[in-house]
Amino acid sequence: MIKQVLKLSLLFSLYAHIAICQEAHWQKISHIPARGLDLLSVDGRSQVFTADQQGNIRQYTTQGDSSNIYSPVFRARLDKLEAFWTTTIFLFSADLQQYELLDRFLNPIASYLFRDSDVGVVRYATLGNGNVIWMLNETRLSLVKWDFRRNQVLQEQPLSLVLPNRDLKVINLTERKNLLFLQLEKAGVYIFDNQANFIQQLASIPDVPVFIYEDHFYYISENRLKKTNYSSEKTTSYPLHDTIYQKVAITKQHLLLYADTGIDIFVRPAEL
Repeated sequence: MIKQVLKLSLLFSLYAHIAICQEAHWQKISHIPARGLDLLSVDGRSQVFTADQQGNIRQYTTQGDSSNIYSPVFRARLDKLEAFWTTTIFLFSADLQQYELLDRFLNPIASYLFRDSDVGVVRYATLGNGNVIWMLNETRLSLVKWDFRRNQVLQEQPLSLVLPNRDLKVINLTERKNLLFLQLEKAGVYIFDNQANFIQQLASIPDVPVFIYEDHFYYISENRLKKTNYSSEKTTSYPLHDTIYQKVAITKQHLLLYADTGIDIFVRPAEL
């Protein structure tokens, strides 16, 4: 009896990590012809925000209509465009060592040069919950929690014992649901709590940008849209109707797939 229970337990564990293939129902509603697209983000109102390689920001509705545009004074490629927190748009450029905050109409609110502080070289940064910015400090290899109202460090957590080496390329850094997700090339995703304490590593995630929504990672790999629960690591795989897509974004009601030619917007399939 005990052997049977152990066998069933092992089979269930293996099943949880197998990519299950399903069909998704595609209902396309609009297209945004955004050639030269570099970054994309969406907010809680399903507004779409894009950045090109010169750092210009454009805002669209899910019907594909352009509503706003913002051109920064100093042109540079952005490493992060974050609109998830709805009322504030966050921009970060590692080349400029600068972050900028915009309101939801793309009006500038604040900006800051990290060169004016003793925080060191910032490799990547993202907006967090509660008026904070999370930064990966390249100089000291640490995660820094930064109060952007007072422009000062709240805490700093060394990563030398967690990360395999100092030369890993950052693909993404995002906070969701009081968890911080650090995606690195050839290392998967590292998950931390909101005090930057290490929780777990998901090494199976490929080297493609993941979009984090609710309890799942969404990403495109092997010409399939994949959905991985970051708690159970169970992955569901959906065949795409077109092989041109490179990245994905999700809202409560919409699915966005984008490629070099622009963004296709679909009604979010119930399966997702």
